[in-house]
Amino acid sequence: MTYFCTRPIRNILTLILLIVGSIPIEAQTALRAKVTEQDTGLPLIGAYIRLSDKPKIIALTDTLGFFEVHSSLEGKSISISSLGYRTATFKFIKGQVYQLKPDIKAIQEVIVTAQESRGLTSASTIRKHAMEHLQPSSFSDLLELLPGGRSQDPNLSRPNSIRLREANRSNNEQYATSSLGTSFLIDGAPISSNANLQSLKNAWEPQVTARDFSIMGVDMRSLTTDDISQVEIVRGIPSVEYGDLTSGLIKIERKRGGKDLSLRLKADMGSKLLYLGKGWEWGKGWTLNTSLDYLYSNKDPRNTLEAYQRLSSSLRLGRKFQLRAYSLDWQMNADYGASLDGAKQDPETNGGYEDSFQSDYHRVALSNKLMLKRRGQQWLKAIELLGTSSYEWQNMKRIRYINLQQTTATIREMRNNRESDAFLLPYSYRAEQNVEGRPLNIFLKANARLALPIKFVKDELLLGADWALDKNLGRGQIFDYQRPLYPQHSLRPRPFSDIPAVHNLSLYAENTLSLKAGKNKFELLTGLRATHLFGLRPDFALSREWTLDPRLNLAWTLPSLRIREKALTMRLSAGIGQHSKSPTIGQLFPDPSYIDLTELNYYHTNEALRRIHVRTYVVDNSNIALRLAHNLKTEISADLDYNGYRLSCTIFREDMSSGFRQMPLYAPYHYKQYDTDGINSQTITEQPRLEDLPVSDKYELIGRSYTGNGSRTLKEGIEYTLSTKRIEPIHTRLTITGAWFRTTYQNSQEIMERPSTVISNQQIPYVGIYEDTDWSRNQLSNTNFTLDTDIPRLLLGVSLSAQCAWFSSTQRKALNPYPTAYMKIDGSIVSWQEDNQDDTLLRWLVRRNATANTQEYVTPFSMNLNFKVTKKLMQGRINIAMFCNKLWDYTPNYNDGGLVIRRYVDPYFGLETNIKL
Repeated sequence: MTYFCTRPIRNILTLILLIVGSIPIEAQTALRAKVTEQDTGLPLIGAYIRLSDKPKIIALTDTLGFFEVHSSLEGKSISISSLGYRTATFKFIKGQVYQLKPDIKAIQEVIVTAQESRGLTSASTIRKHAMEHLQPSSFSDLLELLPGGRSQDPNLSRPNSIRLREANRSNNEQYATSSLGTSFLIDGAPISSNANLQSLKNAWEPQVTARDFSIMGVDMRSLTTDDISQVEIVRGIPSVEYGDLTSGLIKIERKRGGKDLSLRLKADMGSKLLYLGKGWEWGKGWTLNTSLDYLYSNKDPRNTLEAYQRLSSSLRLGRKFQLRAYSLDWQMNADYGASLDGAKQDPETNGGYEDSFQSDYHRVALSNKLMLKRRGQQWLKAIELLGTSSYEWQNMKRIRYINLQQTTATIREMRNNRESDAFLLPYSYRAEQNVEGRPLNIFLKANARLALPIKFVKDELLLGADWALDKNLGRGQIFDYQRPLYPQHSLRPRPFSDIPAVHNLSLYAENTLSLKAGKNKFELLTGLRATHLFGLRPDFALSREWTLDPRLNLAWTLPSLRIREKALTMRLSAGIGQHSKSPTIGQLFPDPSYIDLTELNYYHTNEALRRIHVRTYVVDNSNIALRLAHNLKTEISADLDYNGYRLSCTIFREDMSSGFRQMPLYAPYHYKQYDTDGINSQTITEQPRLEDLPVSDKYELIGRSYTGNGSRTLKEGIEYTLSTKRIEPIHTRLTITGAWFRTTYQNSQEIMERPSTVISNQQIPYVGIYEDTDWSRNQLSNTNFTLDTDIPRLLLGVSLSAQCAWFSSTQRKALNPYPTAYMKIDGSIVSWQEDNQDDTLLRWLVRRNATANTQEYVTPFSMNLNFKVTKKLMQGRINIAMFCNKLWDYTPNYNDGGLVIRRYVDPYFGLETNIKL
């Protein structure tokens, strides 16, 4: 495994001391005065003292609120400032007590939870202060703040895929379209995984399959949070400006400008993190930001042979131009990211044999964005141009020692319907298989915002287009066919570079209408997005059609009501829209199936006389009928505001009935069977010749898999958020977030299954066609009660969160045990008749366990108490933070079917230091 260099802890502590010691503080002599809080008279610690006309700090207040300055400053004008208080200017007088007023507005704006957006659709906004208080290691930690979210112990030893609005999320890859269809944008540039083909073919070991996310979208472990200024997670119906998605939209905006040098050091029970960032501002609107992030995670500290590492760096350059009639904003980003994931066994505990897995991802991305805005009341409001490209170096390696228990052959033939002799493998050997991927993604986007001249109505029109290219230039699966890693499976090499590039062109138009009628306000957003894929063969259905995604959002703001001299405002909104996700290039152009049918298998004690002869069929697994996955979303929301208190509630339904799924397909294949019973093993001197052996024709039903639109994911639920204003004496806010989710998973197309029953040494020669193969429904109900207190005088922030899981459940539905039809050995399809169940062979097509295990399993109430605290020192230059999840828990045992289920949880805690200079 590859490791980046890390420094000893003592060196890090030394660095902290050097940085803290280098903070300039003016020598304090002569005259003394005091600073207190106006409302309470308590001393203010760490307040800044400056001369009114100079930015340099000349003194800081101590723990009793006192400061000292040179006697020459008596009578001079000084400025006193402190976080959470209004800056004030005074004339310095020896022994004077200066009082600062709390900045109530600034205190109210300190938010440590996600805020519901005030747009036309359901979305959550997470700002920098909330992320600093949460103390995340990767983007997946932020999902705790969403309605229905709950804190989870970080598991960085496996890919972290996102599933929005799902109850007890399914790990079944047949329903991975939910995560694949969640779009991530960083400063407007999408992260594409459409060319990700990093999958070790035929792998079955959990240490390999659990790390495969080739069809699961973005791995959130690779996304650092320290550069983020805010993130908006759109759960509802986004603008048609955003496409190639089904489930949600993640809009990440990174900080720009500033002059701080930032250092973050974090350690928790499973990982260590180091971040360094610097900002510059100069000239007329120039900004530059650079950052470096390193994360090391080891799930089990006792096992240093399994670890995950992340390294990322970023350079962000920007310039704002102020022209006579326009303002121009240019942004350029250059990013590098690396993820190193691997595990291996100690040879001393593995019989001296090597057994390892390593997966490395390196990504370089470059983007340019230009935003032109026009001042004044003009029909053209803004033009946006965006261009981004990324290139990845992906390498996967698996090494293990193979011990075979029987004679096993491997085939190299790659031509269709050809016969060849197989190569006999040794009984033991070292096997290695590599996967080399080189995804290239290019994205271009242009749009214009227009203001339509309509009296009494605010009408804006958005017109735009985007184009994306996805291509993989890698060599693909690399292995020695005479030493295969998985000898029981047929595999042939296929360079990824042979797969055609896929071009995705989208055109979109959207109209936003805002109308005031008396004290009512109505808003209507209607849009249409059209998508077409290029680069496909003419026989593909997608090559001949455009996919249309209509979306609509509307809102009604009612007249405000006066209750006790305070205004109560209410807003009702609703929306409906279709969202579509294109297949990945691996789903459009999968590897062909190599079906190797043994025609002769002659074994002799003399290895030189053994012979295995096979017939090979090469079958194209492309599905020319494959369509985009579609998700129809509908939601209704209500939003109430009263005197700093806010309640939001959303009822939603999402129906994705055409998700991507690996589906079995059977067909008859012809081969010959040579009879070796007449061979005299005592007198044979050469391998048996085919022309000397009796032969018969055989047919066999062989299955393969292809990608179809056969998965349905139905999401239903209610999300709610209630937040209060801060109670001024104790500066405490209560935030309640929660949700009830119900998610149904099922197949939406007929599925083929062949019974494994063997009669008279022959497998049942029929394949059943069934309307359903799996159906499950999961539910959960969560509520988080968060009390957060911000005390500016002490530069202290504390939060206590009671996360209640009211219940969760899962239930499987009884399936129809009878097929709708069946396939015969000649490939013909016959409808199922009721009397078929009495046939000697056909009766085995009736599924015996289809109605078993339909009981609903319910997990009752449990609660975890999470505690977080942040303490700022040196006027916010140093921030010490600590968290402890599951500090206290209530997880009682419960009975399930006569069994006692015992539950227990372990606390998870961490500590971090942030320094800004």
